[in-house]
Amino acid sequence: MKNFKGYCLFIIFTLLLTGCTGIEKEKPSSNTKISIESYNMSDKEKLLISKTGVGQIEFFKLNGTLKEDDNLQFSVEEFENGKFKKELLNTSDGPKTKFKDSLISFGISGIEDEDHSLKLLTGVPSGLDTTKYSNNMTMSSFSKLIGEKVTLEKNKPAYLVAWLGTTKNSLRSVESKNGELPTGIEEAEIALLYKVLWTDKEKK
Repeated sequence: MKNFKGYCLFIIFTLLLTGCTGIEKEKPSSNTKISIESYNMSDKEKLLISKTGVGQIEFFKLNGTLKEDDNLQFSVEEFENGKFKKELLNTSDGPKTKFKDSLISFGISGIEDEDHSLKLLTGVPSGLDTTKYSNNMTMSSFSKLIGEKVTLEKNKPAYLVAWLGTTKNSLRSVESKNGELPTGIEEAEIALLYKVLWTDKEKK
């Protein structure tokens, strides 16, 4: 009788293990989802940022899990009169695949020199990337493009922040729906857009 009970327990334990194994195998495909939402700074955080010399910056929270052969790219694109010109920054977050309230950001710091240069700051979960951007704009605006949570779609860019510049006397604001390419950038002489893209890893 004892042997029979032991055998039954062994069978139940084996079935439980098999069930758990099946669940683990299904996780990667069901959890392949990345979302981005705005992070609202507290008054104390805003005060601390104001002491760093960064003129304008927006933060976002990143959540989700990628497959091992997926990649997240963070970049800044330059547009002239609404037409894409070039990519100013492009970085990825390396081998990391899981994100839980991971912070990303895009900010601008002015540089006092003759060519009115800007220092572009791109924060990714693993660090910070910067580059210098020279321009002759006399008026500019800086705006966040998403208000609610956005779920990324593979190979579809999500635009999070826009910096616009002009040499004219007026500058209209731009709008975006769910992180799509914002409308109105064609009216700005220069537009810098902070973009996140979920894509495949480049094969070596």
